[in-house]
Amino acid sequence: MNLFNSISHDLIDAWLQSGEMDGPETLYSKILASLSIKMAVAVVTTAADDPYDWHFRRIKDFGFKSRMMDRLRGQFPNASLRDLDRRFVDEAIVPTYSRVVEAQRPTIDLVRTKLLGIRIGYERLILPQKCSGKPGWCISLTEGRYLIPPAQQMTVDMTDEGIIQLLIEGQTAREIADFLNLSPRTIEHRIDKMKLRLEAKNLVHLVAKLVATQLDRQTSPELVDEADA
Repeated sequence: MNLFNSISHDLIDAWLQSGEMDGPETLYSKILASLSIKMAVAVVTTAADDPYDWHFRRIKDFGFKSRMMDRLRGQFPNASLRDLDRRFVDEAIVPTYSRVVEAQRPTIDLVRTKLLGIRIGYERLILPQKCSGKPGWCISLTEGRYLIPPAQQMTVDMTDEGIIQLLIEGQTAREIADFLNLSPRTIEHRIDKMKLRLEAKNLVHLVAKLVATQLDRQTSPELVDEADA
């Protein structure tokens, strides 16, 4: 059992033993010290009839730092849902939280969506207040899977398509040359041109950006559907 599943199991056990008068801190206080740097805990108050009047409050943030994470933190403060990014709220928060509030049961889902143009993926456990009426709050435990920046557009030919795929698969320039029956120098030249076009600082950075371009090319409504699952 991985750490997210283990902590989720502990939270659900605590939820099963909780009472109507218990606040959210009764549940999340038991697991905060166990979280990895990729995990976060938040509370959404759900007492209002209009979901956009629900309020998001961050209890423990992700422990890792990056430029993209700092950008997301700055644009997603503790606030009413109507004051946050509307597309993200409509795709990743309101539908699932509404179902949890109605069913009054915990749920675990995998969210894949976009926020501020950044493609994000995370696993999420949502626990509603255990009560006889409408839950007044929900706790979320999330574990981040990936943050991928917006992809830059790039026109490529069939040779570049092959190079891109082989780079993503971890092949070296010499291995790619052997596979495509081209000279290593030709492959290196094409890789250098890709770095310039995508403003990549090195090969690792280039591969990360190429993955982003491939994901954007494969975007489909299924991504939004899964965020609502």
